[in-house]
Amino acid sequence: MPDLLVEIGCEELPAAACREARAQLPGVLAGALERARLTAAETAVHVAPRRLAVIARGLPDAAAGERLHRRGPRLDAAEQARAGFTRSAPPFARVVEREGFLWIEGEAPSTPVTELIPALVSEIAGGVRFRSSMRWDGGRFSRPVRWLAVCLDGAPAAGSAFGLDAGSTSRGHRVLGGPVELSGAAAYLDELRASCVLADAGERRAAIVAGLDGLGGWDDPAGKLDEVVDLVEWPVVLAGGFDRRYLELPERVIVTAMQSHQRYFPLRGDGGTLEPRFAFVANGAPDPDLIVHGNEAVLAGRLEDAAFAIGRDRERGIEAMAEELARVSFLEGSGSLADKCERMSVLADRLAVQNELTPAQTATIARAVELAKADLVSGLVSEFPDLQGFAGALYAADADEDAAVAEAIGEHHRPTEAGGETPETVAGAIVALADKLDTVGVAFALGLQPTGSRDPYGLRRAAAGIVAIVLERGLELRLEALFEVVIGNLDAAGTRVTREMRESAPRAVGFVLDRVDAALLDEGVPVEEVRCARGSGEDEPAALAALARALRDAGRERLEPLRAAYARCVRIAASGPAGESPVEPSAFTDPAERELAEAIEAVDEAIAECVAVGDHAGALVAAAELVPSINRFFEDVLVMAEDPVVRANRLRLVGEAASTLRTLGDFAQLPG
Repeated sequence: MPDLLVEIGCEELPAAACREARAQLPGVLAGALERARLTAAETAVHVAPRRLAVIARGLPDAAAGERLHRRGPRLDAAEQARAGFTRSAPPFARVVEREGFLWIEGEAPSTPVTELIPALVSEIAGGVRFRSSMRWDGGRFSRPVRWLAVCLDGAPAAGSAFGLDAGSTSRGHRVLGGPVELSGAAAYLDELRASCVLADAGERRAAIVAGLDGLGGWDDPAGKLDEVVDLVEWPVVLAGGFDRRYLELPERVIVTAMQSHQRYFPLRGDGGTLEPRFAFVANGAPDPDLIVHGNEAVLAGRLEDAAFAIGRDRERGIEAMAEELARVSFLEGSGSLADKCERMSVLADRLAVQNELTPAQTATIARAVELAKADLVSGLVSEFPDLQGFAGALYAADADEDAAVAEAIGEHHRPTEAGGETPETVAGAIVALADKLDTVGVAFALGLQPTGSRDPYGLRRAAAGIVAIVLERGLELRLEALFEVVIGNLDAAGTRVTREMRESAPRAVGFVLDRVDAALLDEGVPVEEVRCARGSGEDEPAALAALARALRDAGRERLEPLRAAYARCVRIAASGPAGESPVEPSAFTDPAERELAEAIEAVDEAIAECVAVGDHAGALVAAAELVPSINRFFEDVLVMAEDPVVRANRLRLVGEAASTLRTLGDFAQLPG
């Protein structure tokens, strides 16, 4: 049974493109094989900076022919229609009469696998979609494609892509290797290894980790290892050093200088103490001493820049930096960073009151908001943007600000990514919420919300950060009111606020609540329960999450009576009169009506009491108490009575029952 190897060789791919290709290629290969009616005993994908390769082992010698079973016109159809259908039958098929129709039946001849390879190669080559790609004479890809190698059962096979005809010649390491004549899938990794290429990412990772382990204690706080694996084809781990005097800099500054651009790994001694050494991964090392010297010079320059920036910043002081914020624009049309800090102050005040924080906490938050953005004009952040927040905390401590204020400044950027650390202090959490709420509210007011995959202002990240903080701490937001405060603050600062801008608050609320949905799905809450909870109209993220979890924990079996009763009420109430007229007890003519009305009143009160203390499971139990009265009502009462007054009153009663249940969700979203 033949093995297939397809290798696409290109200029060096960015690490992000390698990750995209590695994620997509298994599906691309599986789809191509399925459409060719081929099955493989085993498949593999290998991605390296200069090549993408797919391997399919144990292919059949031929693909089974397509089976035809197509119905045509009726036997009594016009002669022209029957004749046309008969002519459409391929040579290998036959036309039969069955069940009053003409049918074409048959099986196409099998196709040798060699004839299918060109189409397979074309589909595989065009199947990967990169977020960022280049155009050149050969087509479109992340980087220009320079060679195409295809082998079937150890021999070159036909194929073409990107303006290149397939051969069996690959290329080894750009400096240490040379042309590689491939003999097929089985020897692919070995043949490239002999030319200084580790095509398998797992093998590259193992080699890098082994080299780092050999140097002693190494660290990777920024998570650069994954990226480095996709930047080299022949990893060689080397160590360099730097002047010990730079250890006087804050450790995070040193580590950031190593990792943010150069992807170096800090080395630590006994007890975890940072040493004046670092490790890095070279893509081959024909002259190790020269490579080490060059990287040492680069890091020394970065550390010297950091030392200079910190010195200048400390001379200015954080207060002077804060005064400069009035000269720095935030989003166009929203004023300066100083204006943003003023809006954040109003938001933080409201959040502190709503969540009943102490006067000491409120004072800490107020001072932290004043200084939170000061480091954006610092030299250190200009050199190392990743140090936003940290730099502010450093300079606040230098200025003898309260330790809690400095800590809140340092935490307010968190979380910086999905699943990242949230602020550890309540002051840091409130400042972070005020910052992110202002960013989202202002952007929506200005019409800058994300479209498709584009999100240039990081609003999805900001909204996800809001949700992460609130769900972790159970804080109360009152989202729509807060976004209206943001818009009001824009107006007060002189921004011309249009009607459309004033109407943006509900859209911003929905945008944040969508991130609650995503967080719940990530933790395993079924999508039906999430949609049900959203249908309640609850707009507090913490309460919405608690409701969705309670629905999940209740289980479908326990929720089924609620779902059925709710669906029946909604269906009947839709025929009711428009308007807000209340149910009139004097119009009741049947005991079941009065029983339902009393049950609605009791259950409304019980649900409200449970929700007020966050007991959503108890609220669902209370809601279930309404089901017997709903069922008895429909059994004993003719809703669509002849008397229009009685009929309208009964429809309003059914509508009230549906509204009571809807406070806990749109139960129609649950499967019946």
